[in-house]
Amino acid sequence: MELDLWLGGRLVARTISRDRGAKVRIVYEDRIAAEVGSEVPLLSCSLPTPGPSAPAMARAFLEGLLPEGRALEAAAAQVRGVQLRNGAPDAASDTVLLLAAYGRECAGAVVAMPAGSVEPSRGRYEEIDETGLAGLVTALPEHPLGADLSRDIRTSLAGAQPKLLLARVGDRWCEPVDGAPSTHILKPTGAWPHSARNEALVMTLAREIGLTECPVWVEDVRGVGVLVAERYDRRIRADGTIDRLHQEDMCQAVGLRPVDKYHISRPSKRMAKLLRQFTDAPGAELVRLFRQLAFRAIVGDEDGHGKNYSLLLNDGSVTLAPLYDCLCTLIYPELSGHMATPVGTQVTLAKVDRTALIDEARAMGLPEAEAVAALDELGSSLRTAIGALGPDLLVGWPSDQVIGLIRTRLDRLETGLPLGAPGGDGPRSRRTLDQATWQRNP
Repeated sequence: MELDLWLGGRLVARTISRDRGAKVRIVYEDRIAAEVGSEVPLLSCSLPTPGPSAPAMARAFLEGLLPEGRALEAAAAQVRGVQLRNGAPDAASDTVLLLAAYGRECAGAVVAMPAGSVEPSRGRYEEIDETGLAGLVTALPEHPLGADLSRDIRTSLAGAQPKLLLARVGDRWCEPVDGAPSTHILKPTGAWPHSARNEALVMTLAREIGLTECPVWVEDVRGVGVLVAERYDRRIRADGTIDRLHQEDMCQAVGLRPVDKYHISRPSKRMAKLLRQFTDAPGAELVRLFRQLAFRAIVGDEDGHGKNYSLLLNDGSVTLAPLYDCLCTLIYPELSGHMATPVGTQVTLAKVDRTALIDEARAMGLPEAEAVAALDELGSSLRTAIGALGPDLLVGWPSDQVIGLIRTRLDRLETGLPLGAPGGDGPRSRRTLDQATWQRNP
């Protein structure tokens, strides 16, 4: 089994397997390489034209298109011959089999098809009512992302948390069939109380201060709060046509498999190096990266791993993607408070402080004065955004805990103190969010 990889309606690359599927490479089509030139990050910063790629880079990129955890297990159970080991595809051939089945609608603009397939269609949409939506949410353990091979709904998206991919057509929800692009990600409240409302509040703050333009809200689906997030890698034209925008996460960009997402190291290392190497305005992109990591630290989000930062790619042009998947994890005492990526010399949300943030910015290559100005502006804008939050985000759950925590951390940031944590700086579990979620819902 091999894959054809399509991008923006063009066949741009293919996989080439070796050693009975143990290794896979990606090679660009000759006409594509001739058109765009050499060393262009068309699919990924780790996969420059013309190829063939290193097997490790190809495997990391392809695996990065798949879900993780129980969602991956459920998807793999529907594809004959796929084997998993330690929560990941056992061999590169298993990844290829999974994408041949589910790769019609992925993150970014890439469409993965079995080699030799006809050009992927635009697909179609099937409208669902409230009962249908509730059924899809309930069925997520068996049909992660809403994927259903028997109905030609072949969706794939990274992440371990349960989520559903749908398209918003007018004011109605629709399932994306036969490779149609989705427009929204729906995440029901699950293991962590009020997680949908928590993330909606935090991401609304992020939008108000310019870290993203994508709206979020919470819908009640038969008594379950469901976060609805507009996809930043989709664009809806005036005539209703939905375009895919290509993107990759930082793990794919540096060649790390999803199982290693917590080992990408400080943002000032691999992430900053990518921005300096591939972007047209590295100084501006580094400031954007610094603002994102500082925001995560201030709002108390420990889960800023390598798959929660991404890049947008457009025919070789690279920019940092907007902020996404951010909530206040610090209000959950069962979680570690141990940051997925260190900031300066600090590794916990309790001990990170102004000095650590400025040190991280300097290590990225930002002048100290520019970093200080960016951090002060971020804090001021965040205070204003908190004051402007509407009742729809605050009522019906203990939002005061999150708001109070963020305000306290802002106060401590300004005075130079460690930002602290509820209950003091005492020891917490060292489990990652993924591990804690898995153990909470065995």
